[in-house]
Amino acid sequence: MPAMALREPRADTADACSGLAGGVGRRARAVPLRRHLAVAAAGRGRLLAAAPLPLLLALAATTTPEPVTVGLGGLALAWLSLRVQRLRGAACAATRQRNNLARLTAPTVARWVAETDRAARRPGWEQEATVLFADIRGFTRLCEGMAPGEVAAFLAAFRSRAARAIEAAGGFVDKFVGDEVMAVFGVPDAASGDAGRAVAAARALAAAMATWSRERGQAGLPPVRVGIGLHRGPVFIGVIGAERVEFTAVGDTVNVARRLEQMTRALPCDCLASEAVVRAAPSGGARIVAVGPVRGGRTVLRLFTLRLDPAGTRADRTDAS
Repeated sequence: MPAMALREPRADTADACSGLAGGVGRRARAVPLRRHLAVAAAGRGRLLAAAPLPLLLALAATTTPEPVTVGLGGLALAWLSLRVQRLRGAACAATRQRNNLARLTAPTVARWVAETDRAARRPGWEQEATVLFADIRGFTRLCEGMAPGEVAAFLAAFRSRAARAIEAAGGFVDKFVGDEVMAVFGVPDAASGDAGRAVAAARALAAAMATWSRERGQAGLPPVRVGIGLHRGPVFIGVIGAERVEFTAVGDTVNVARRLEQMTRALPCDCLASEAVVRAAPSGGARIVAVGPVRGGRTVLRLFTLRLDPAGTRADRTDAS
């Protein structure tokens, strides 16, 4: 390698930049130091990407000519700055991803989906869970005369109340379809008491609708009531899909829960639960109303109505969507 010809360093540069990387102990001046750091960071981009920090620090500490020490010390500081910026950017991106997922599904599910390695290794599994379906009674009639924006606001108000009731009881909202909500209890991590939490969510949802109806009544608006179906059994839980995926529960248990919700219109009752739910979460207010196969299925089930209001004052109704 040809010898490097070095000029005598200027006094202000030497004074300003000595002391970098534990090298020389002279006092630094701010303006010349920033100038050297800017030149080092801008002109040595490739070196920053390739050179490890210990090498830069070692060179800065052992190289005798002060301009070289200044340049290498500046590279070391610039390398640290870029590294911190990249780590900070990655952390911010991960936080945004978790926040976006949390807006789309329950926090526990968002954390599970965010763990990409875990989700890739275990895209789905079977387990026991309790499924809840609920929808607004007379939704079509309630929306008559509303502008599209008013319908959207009405649905948003219902969904926010339903989500709070479900998540407060430990469930997660699987999906909303129009005025219908599907929730699952006991996932993604299986836990005992899923049926009891589903019943608690049903009661909380009914109470939320009663409160909302009183508020609407003060404004001269009709009340909002829901029908709820509950069933417990095996489900497949996981990420389903190829190009467009969703974390959801599928299986006959889901289908039965939805049929029970639909049957509340004809019986009539506020909440219809299968024997599997009543056995797993015994509570007062359960009354058997039917024995037989659920519409569209072959399995014979014992079906129970559940009293959702604490006082037991239930207003049966026959209004349909």
